[in-house]
Amino acid sequence: MVRGNASEILALAGLGGAARGVDAGDSVDAAEEAARVLASRTGGVVAVSGPVDFITDGPRAARVANGHPMMAQITVMGCSLNGVIAAFCADQPPFDATVAALAAYGVAGEVAGETAQGPGSFQVAFLDALYHLTPEALDTAARIEAMA
Repeated sequence: MVRGNASEILALAGLGGAARGVDAGDSVDAAEEAARVLASRTGGVVAVSGPVDFITDGPRAARVANGHPMMAQITVMGCSLNGVIAAFCADQPPFDATVAALAAYGVAGEVAGETAQGPGSFQVAFLDALYHLTPEALDTAARIEAMA
């Protein structure tokens, strides 16, 4: 399982990328083909995180449209997401687990964004939202588009 921003995925696939440090200089759309190539090459799942996430294992793909703009302003949100994906992979197939983890993370961000006054309060609200997220709430709020 590989997760990165668009520029990181483009670079890993050997297709360039306009990264600025850990920040993406490329759009998720620009990295979709690179993600498919990387997934096929590795036999794993590749997730491109951004405003609308893209996940593929080569033959299958999905988009997840959950999240909050403040998530991009907080250091370690992507790194923390990797841990959440790993936890979801413990008892689900990797593709399904990755899609579910990205949706859960995004939904928690949306819940946190309802009350946060800034990045500091967002972090606390996000952790609480992730902790309290139920499968039923995730099913209701997840915006997942399956693709071919």
